[in-house]
Amino acid sequence: MSDRSSRGKPSRRHSGCDTKSADVGSQPVTATDCPSPGRKVRYRICHDKSDVVSCAGLYRRHPGRPSGRLSGTQGPSMTRTAFSRRALLRNSAAVAGMIFALSGPAAAQTLGLGTTQGGATGQIGTALAQVISTKSDLQVIPQVSANTSQYIPLLDTGRLELAIANYPQTYYAMTGTGMSTRPAKNLRLVATLMPFLAALVSSEKSGIDSYAAIKGHKVPRYPENSLGDFVVRACLAAGGLTYDDVTSVPIANFPQQYQAFKDGRIDVSIATVGSEPTFDLEASVGDIQFLKVPAEALPKVQESLPGAYLEDVPANDKLPGLDKPTTVLAYDYLLFANADVDDATVGKVAKAIYEGGDYLKSTGPLWKDFDPKQIGKKADIPYHPGAIAFFKEAGIAE
Repeated sequence: MSDRSSRGKPSRRHSGCDTKSADVGSQPVTATDCPSPGRKVRYRICHDKSDVVSCAGLYRRHPGRPSGRLSGTQGPSMTRTAFSRRALLRNSAAVAGMIFALSGPAAAQTLGLGTTQGGATGQIGTALAQVISTKSDLQVIPQVSANTSQYIPLLDTGRLELAIANYPQTYYAMTGTGMSTRPAKNLRLVATLMPFLAALVSSEKSGIDSYAAIKGHKVPRYPENSLGDFVVRACLAAGGLTYDDVTSVPIANFPQQYQAFKDGRIDVSIATVGSEPTFDLEASVGDIQFLKVPAEALPKVQESLPGAYLEDVPANDKLPGLDKPTTVLAYDYLLFANADVDDATVGKVAKAIYEGGDYLKSTGPLWKDFDPKQIGKKADIPYHPGAIAFFKEAGIAE
């Protein structure tokens, strides 16, 4: 087995930046303006992560078109190291809100996109914001929260226009069940993106090679009714276990979980196949492995994750955790909008995603199974009328 434990990532640095403060409504918000090397543009980093809306207000004071082109994005064959470098460059170029031009034609219509910091959701949000902003006359700004449960209410009340989440969480949000205490009645699908492939990972040297083998080990314990809580419950059920069979370690969010795994405070971690954190985990602890979900466990898994299914994943030496074939949980990832966003705008968003398939796939393995013709895939969650109109126009309506 190859030893990849020495592979790390360069630190992120921002030079030549000016930090200023401004009041957005009643909220004091600090922002950092940074020059983009070689271009007459700057990007703004909002430091107040506790109030997404205030951050958004500061961003929206400085509208503009994000820079960047889709042409020439296809690179050489991806390796683990190359992927990490490319992911770092993408995220550094789009920290907290893409790149804004200081001059040019009239400002484009600006849409806020609810997403999380880092992880698979952060990667997906960055890619979507870039492709929509480049393929349309819209400007999409990622607005970061610690987890999806924080920004779904913002979208439901119209304080965000767009957001991304997995199918189980979106279903729970719309029905007001499971991890949601009240129905978010104003969510409407814009596009079904790709199957999200996730499972628990363990270090190969830990001896944990199945879900049943987790018994007695240290497991992340997310806040009750959070997405992480439901995923861990589903994974424990795959091994015939509950929290009573393991040692629970309190964890607030996914970034904290990854750090706890690297520090040895937990023995397993939720991870997504091909996501940037898996490269970081393997660089820190050595070879990791995705634990195989038994086929007979699916009904138990679906009790916590409605809409989940199983996906066989072949061995792939370019991706962490896949030195041998395995079976993981799968659930579709979705882009949705507030119901009051006008039809024409939603149609532009759907069209940009449909036409930007090649670029989205070039951003990393998370998009490997993305099929533009499937963005209107049938679902138990209603689509926005603007999206339906585009699906019919493009001939991809189901």
